[in-house]
Amino acid sequence: MTFKSVLLAGLLLSLGACAALPPPERPAPRVTQSEPGVSVLLSELARVAALSPEQRRRELADLENGRRLDDAKRFQLASLLEREDSADAFERGLKALAAMDETDSRTQALIDLLRRSLKVRIELKQQTARAQELQDKLEQIKALEKSLQQRNTPPKAP
Repeated sequence: MTFKSVLLAGLLLSLGACAALPPPERPAPRVTQSEPGVSVLLSELARVAALSPEQRRRELADLENGRRLDDAKRFQLASLLEREDSADAFERGLKALAAMDETDSRTQALIDLLRRSLKVRIELKQQTARAQELQDKLEQIKALEKSLQQRNTPPKAP
C-alpha cells in the first residue's frame, strides 16, 4: 500500500467514527412551579372558558381569599376576572398580571395578549358608557325640541 492510500483509509475511518457517534444530549428546559409554561397557561385559559358563571365566581372567591399567589395563580385570577363584566374586575386583572415575574418570551407573549385584551375591554366599557350618556342627552334634546314645537303651534280654532 502506498502512503496516500493508508492516509485516505485512516481519514475515512476517523470520519466514519465521528458520524456514528450520537449527538450530544441537551438537557430539557426546566419549568419550575413559579414559572408556568405556555401550555399550562393556555390550558388554564381553555379551562376557565369552559366554566359556568357560578364555578367562576367560586374559584374567583377562593383566589381572592388566598394570601400569597404564585404566577400561575395570578394568571388564573386574571383569566377569571377577564370573564367578568365590569371595568373594576378588568383593572384587578391587569394588576394581577403586572405582579407576575418575568418569564420566557413565549409565556410573556401570552401574558401580553391577556393584558391587551383586558385593556381593550376597559376601553370598550368606557366607550359604551359614553355612548349611552350621549344617547340619553340626545333623547333629552329631542324631547325638548318636541315640547318647543308644541308651544309654538297656534291653538286650533273650533
